[in-house]
Amino acid sequence: MENEQKLTKAQKRELRKQEWQQKVEADKKQDQFKKIAMWVGAALVVILGIAGLAWMVNSTPSATSETVSIAPVSDKDITNSVKDAKITLFEYADFQCPACASYQPIIKQILTEYEGKILFVYRNFPLTNVHKNAVISAQAGVAAHKQGRFFEMAEILYDRQKDWETVSDPTSLFIDYAKELKFDINKFKNDLNSDDTKNFIKDSEKLAISEGMNSTPTFVLNGIKIRGANTLDDFKKLIDNELNKK
Repeated sequence: MENEQKLTKAQKRELRKQEWQQKVEADKKQDQFKKIAMWVGAALVVILGIAGLAWMVNSTPSATSETVSIAPVSDKDITNSVKDAKITLFEYADFQCPACASYQPIIKQILTEYEGKILFVYRNFPLTNVHKNAVISAQAGVAAHKQGRFFEMAEILYDRQKDWETVSDPTSLFIDYAKELKFDINKFKNDLNSDDTKNFIKDSEKLAISEGMNSTPTFVLNGIKIRGANTLDDFKKLIDNELNKK
């Protein structure tokens, strides 16, 4: 106090001004600290969320405990003709389905790597409410099947899906594919639009619906509906698990 009394009025004003500025600066630093803490907290939430999502994506897939009741394999089914296989893999699919197309290379590789060990069964499930060319493309697959060439046609239909999915009538394109594969063209044309082919697909669609299928592709491995398998390695883990049970 003694020193302060010796200050002039101007010096006192300056001193108070400095003290006020120091207080303002201190308040600013405190506000900045709060903002930094808030941003750090938000960043941690985002990081933890991403980490959790990554864990879910990369976690080992599993065939769920949902056992589905589906019709057994019959002589009418489209299969890879493997007898006495330890594994049966059903696929309910639609040739115009983009997701089905993305799985085609995986299924092809599986059938190569597990040759003789897997009976693969393809069942047509055309989603006519969203895919206008689902039925005619299924007819092309069945017509190819009647020449024992289903898998060759299926590969082309999926690989070139974008070429025909929006075409008003892709019949001529499918005939070109058959020519490229050196099919019996007259037989292919007759089978493509035959009542037998159309009824086959209608029956397949009705069967899928009666079995509770509601999306494509749907995979059923030894009676268990598969969920969460997105890669070749995912499928291989599930298949190996089933093989090890035998």
